[in-house]
Amino acid sequence: MYRYISLFIIIGMCSASVLLTNGEFELDLSTGWLQATSGSNVTINRATTYDPDPDYEAYVYKGSGSGYARLYQVVDIPSTDLEFSVTAKVYAYDNHSSAWCGAAVVIAYLDEDGLLLGDTRICDRSTQCPWTNTSTHHIIPAVDSFWHDYAFNIDDELGNLTGVNPADVKKIKVSLFDSTYHC
Repeated sequence: MYRYISLFIIIGMCSASVLLTNGEFELDLSTGWLQATSGSNVTINRATTYDPDPDYEAYVYKGSGSGYARLYQVVDIPSTDLEFSVTAKVYAYDNHSSAWCGAAVVIAYLDEDGLLLGDTRICDRSTQCPWTNTSTHHIIPAVDSFWHDYAFNIDDELGNLTGVNPADVKKIKVSLFDSTYHC
């Protein structure tokens, strides 16, 4: 049972002003990022050895046993006309018919009070994983388990979430998320 996500992340507004604090992970993760975990066998860190380039990437891993690991940041946004881009390596695997796991870069759309309206997940997931497309959740399958660039405009992406009113989105929560059940 091996599940992990590691990635380099940048979120920018239209002409490249960066909204995330420490979005390139070049500073310690305590700068700008929060962590939430459940269960045991969790690793959240940063290093320069996760891909061949010399800069830092963040790594989020939840091993066997039910639970999750999340590295996240919530930002106020000036509008939903934002360009989101990420370079990510996402992998999830389980080896049991009653277990499931999923690893994702999650872009959550929040109202002014921080309540979840919906989300987009760039993810890899096991067959039994309950993450599916709905009016408030959009799944973008990872290309494979290698490093890839993903990018989209938030306004355009909200078109995939018919249950989310774009005018209500006032904050975005960007997460590196790994979740397991019964592994």
